[in-house]
Amino acid sequence: MKKILLSLGFITAAFSSAQINLNEGFEAGSTPAGFTNVSFFPSKVLTPCTGSYGLTRNFWSGGIAGSTTYSSTLSNGGKIDISFAYKTHIYSGGSVNGTLKAEYSTDGGQNYTALGTINLNSVITCTTWSGSIPQSSVPAGSDFKFRVSGQWTSGEYDVILDDFKLTQSPFLATSDIAKKETAVYPNPFKDVIYLDNAEAVKSVSIADISGKTVKNINNISKNLYLSDLKTGVYIITINYKDGKSNTNKIVKN
Repeated sequence: MKKILLSLGFITAAFSSAQINLNEGFEAGSTPAGFTNVSFFPSKVLTPCTGSYGLTRNFWSGGIAGSTTYSSTLSNGGKIDISFAYKTHIYSGGSVNGTLKAEYSTDGGQNYTALGTINLNSVITCTTWSGSIPQSSVPAGSDFKFRVSGQWTSGEYDVILDDFKLTQSPFLATSDIAKKETAVYPNPFKDVIYLDNAEAVKSVSIADISGKTVKNINNISKNLYLSDLKTGVYIITINYKDGKSNTNKIVKN
């Protein structure tokens, strides 16, 4: 019995101490452990965002898609903050027209949840995309994957990816979650914004820059669909279940 209890204790400790933690700049010049690339490859031919190497893919009519995927089974169930850098490059006569999509899976890649879409329509210098996955969205020990995929629309251009960072916070009890403010991302956004800590939110109201309320949302989920809003600057007020609230500025592209 003591041996069984001791073994269970070790298993519990292992899950509680495990977490997803990645800081990868591809400086080894080869595909790092945990990554799977489709058409992207480590290269220093084109200048990356930092260091000597980045992941590169040439997009054109004969090469319309590509992706890189990071996999881990070390989730502790906590919130995951994510960022990566990207840039585009053209040779003489080239043009840029396509998208990058960030998404994650908790079932080994069978199904993916969108985190954000980046429109590529010009030569872009190094830019950092960031987002987060709310607590409990990636259960402890699940088969987690984070994927960045590119899709060509027209033109010929290169995409360089660099500096992937995934940092998982400790799993918080419900009482601790209620104390946290809610992050809204991406910002600027196109049609959808995501709420970190959505489980603590009672309602959301959105006003235009003059202060006029243009939308009230009482059925809260981590995804808020705002395609009906016009391009511009808005003020979002998040009302919590504990009676508190906070306000942020958001921009719709």
